[in-house]
Amino acid sequence: MKKSILALGAALVAGAAHAVIVQPVTNDAVATQMAPVEAGGIGHVLVTPYFSTANGNTTLLSLVNTDSVNGKAVKVRFRGAANSDDILDFTVLMSPSDVWTASVERGPDGISRIIANDTTCVLPWQLVNGNDNSFRTARLDDFTPLSPEAMAMHTQEGYVEYLNMADILPGTPVFAATKHVKNVAPCTQAVMDTLMNTTQITKGEA
Repeated sequence: MKKSILALGAALVAGAAHAVIVQPVTNDAVATQMAPVEAGGIGHVLVTPYFSTANGNTTLLSLVNTDSVNGKAVKVRFRGAANSDDILDFTVLMSPSDVWTASVERGPDGISRIIANDTTCVLPWQLVNGNDNSFRTARLDDFTPLSPEAMAMHTQEGYVEYLNMADILPGTPVFAATKHVKNVAPCTQAVMDTLMNTTQITKGEA
């Protein structure tokens, strides 16, 4: 049985980005096959190898959906430089040929935060509204107690992962809710709430 995970579709412009394409395979024992790193920053799995908000730096990010037909659901995950701790993650729901931009800067408390003054839909929505855009520190103190200053420092450098999770197909409610109309994505609240629902559905219930 032929298996393929994700469709070609996201490109990253943020300094030197690296991309990997997941290719179909025919071996049932293997779900995916990774191709070599692709030039041009286009692929299913992208990595920005370094971001920094230390010493007044700001990191600018630009994520591009190269698919002109389907939307994309892309997981964005920031990891700390010291231990690869997950310090922020969210999902960007992109229109066909969409471009999502954001910046990462140091907040007043020293903790990095993301600024995304962009109309592309993002889950959770609080990130784009600026209410909850600081990086997380809950996973930084598991083994060695850290001072608040050290906690903040651990959010100021690291790398970013971009995982192309799925196509958003035309004709679906999610596509209608995330497709830009006059340069603005509706981000329909009912659909966004459904996507954030954590209720598990077992086979036969859907």
